[in-house]
Amino acid sequence: MLLRTRITLIVASGFIALMVTFWASSLVRDRLEADRTAAVAISGQAALWREIMEVQVSDLLQKLDDMQADVNLRIAVTFANRQGVLAALEDLNVSAKDESLSFELVGEDRDVSTIIGDPTARGILDAGTLDRAFAGNIVSGVRLVSAGRAVIVAARTVSLANRGRVVLVLARDVSAALGRFANSIEAQATLLSLRERVLATTNQSLWNEADLHLSPRQPAYLRAKVGDRVYSITSVPVDGITGGTIGALVSLKDNTSAWHAQDTLRSVAIFAGIALAVLGIAGLNIFLWYSFRPLEHAISVLQALSKGDTSVVLDHTGNDEIGRIGQAIAGLRRNVQALAESRRHRDRVRRRQEAVISTELKLLADSIDPTDREEVMALLASPKGAESEDELRRLARVMHDLSRRIVDQHTRLSSMVVELREALITKTKLAGLQQELEIAREVQLAILPKSFPEDPRLVLSAHMTPAREVGGDFYDYFHIDERTVGFVVADVSGKGVPAALFMAIARTLLRSTALFERSPAGCVRRVNDLLAMENEQMLFVTMFYGTLDLETGHVAYVNAGHNLPYRITPTGEITTVPSTSGVAVAVVEGFVYKEGALDLLPGETLMLFTDGVTEAIDIDGELYGDPRLEAFLATGVWDWTVEEICHQTLMSIREFERGAPQADDITCLALRYFGGRAPTI
Repeated sequence: MLLRTRITLIVASGFIALMVTFWASSLVRDRLEADRTAAVAISGQAALWREIMEVQVSDLLQKLDDMQADVNLRIAVTFANRQGVLAALEDLNVSAKDESLSFELVGEDRDVSTIIGDPTARGILDAGTLDRAFAGNIVSGVRLVSAGRAVIVAARTVSLANRGRVVLVLARDVSAALGRFANSIEAQATLLSLRERVLATTNQSLWNEADLHLSPRQPAYLRAKVGDRVYSITSVPVDGITGGTIGALVSLKDNTSAWHAQDTLRSVAIFAGIALAVLGIAGLNIFLWYSFRPLEHAISVLQALSKGDTSVVLDHTGNDEIGRIGQAIAGLRRNVQALAESRRHRDRVRRRQEAVISTELKLLADSIDPTDREEVMALLASPKGAESEDELRRLARVMHDLSRRIVDQHTRLSSMVVELREALITKTKLAGLQQELEIAREVQLAILPKSFPEDPRLVLSAHMTPAREVGGDFYDYFHIDERTVGFVVADVSGKGVPAALFMAIARTLLRSTALFERSPAGCVRRVNDLLAMENEQMLFVTMFYGTLDLETGHVAYVNAGHNLPYRITPTGEITTVPSTSGVAVAVVEGFVYKEGALDLLPGETLMLFTDGVTEAIDIDGELYGDPRLEAFLATGVWDWTVEEICHQTLMSIREFERGAPQADDITCLALRYFGGRAPTI
């Protein structure tokens, strides 16, 4: 490549580097400006939303103050006169025709009376918020009442004669506040839940067309193109009535003209810079071509001298650069003979060096493995080339090969030492982990009931065998009152520690909820909503939960995606308990569970189990299955004691498996009802 070409390329590279620097600094400046704009937009819209919420909450609280002071309303509430309450509300400008309003009364027994709003969607406030309200706190804020609806809630407690304390709950749909927010910023707005469901929006078609995927918990500011328009997207997290984040407020503002002007200005600047760079480089190349013509002639003469042609001369001589090149060429002739003599001396020295190096390599080869030593000696014994330089290069290759073999040998030894040390460390850690898992197994089994109720009307027994150190199955029973017993068998998806933790949470929520929610359907629905709301790991639990009236034998139950239990009569008739078609708990938030019922006769038995029983696998890969279980129970389960039912079932599974490893947690629960007489078996 010619020198002038290299200079031109260097200058061109400088131009490019300069343009890239300016472009990069422009990007950094735009990025900083975008970050500042994002911070201003996010903080401004968050402040505007808080102000709008304060106005909405203040309006609701003012209405609650008016209700508390209204004598007619207090009298109507005291005597549970719904028409009187509605008439009093109309006088206070709270109309039942306003579909955006909801008004509920909650007594100290947590009984909810819906005055205005959807009577099927009872319970605007959860149990924790109601406790705060009954404690005398004024409760207000945004509340997610279902998977697709959010309201602005205000509540306060009043004391009434002959009725005690009552919580007044007034709620307004969040759409009005969202519309005021959108009008204030001259944009379209949408309120999303944590699962990116639309709770309210001012322009549904625009939101569908935008097809945005945002993280509701994190504030965001971005630009998106929707159709032929460019929008500025701002996402602000929205806190709920309990202080936690319930979703995000997303605004879409049309900034097409501003973004288009900015892009046009940037394109013009880039094209202008490229044009100036091209003109500068072309001018420099022309200047260098005229300047380097004498130098090119001097190079041609030097090439001829290198081939032995001394007849060539330089037309241009003098004190400039080309003249000095001619003087250097004359000096080159004088140095050729000295160079030849130096080469002969160098050859003699190299031969001596080759002999010394070969001897040292043979001595060094004695320190490596015998196999490698033979290969190295074979390389040293190969015939020498005619050129001494080739021989030295061959010895260098042998030395390189020998050094590589020595390094490999050292590396293998070092690796063996490291692997041995790591094996000892891993063995120590594994022993500690095994001990911790064994402790976790003992803790999990300890929380399951070991003793069963001593009642002449009921005998109950259960058993669980985890597939791993800890499992996801559980069973439980508890007295709801003196004549009602709750019982449950459940199976958490997955195995190991995550399933065990989810099992403990589900069991605790079910037991605590059942104490104030007598209906199995209502109890399972509340537990489902609590687990599904924050279920980021997408775990779920199948469950059969029922309550038994010890006086009448009436059983109310809910089957949430669980195996159908068996009902066994004293005469040996075995039938399955009808399903209630419920999905597993923690799958769908807001799912309404249906409740089933049956009446146990004295001596009848319920057999509950998890899929670890029917999905046990033998060494041939065959499933135990429901037909095999029914056939086993038909062999005489009515003659066994309740404790023997679970034990004999487990023994049947072990006999079927024939030593195959346990595939899943095995849990079963047997319940036998005796009515008013003591058990005989």
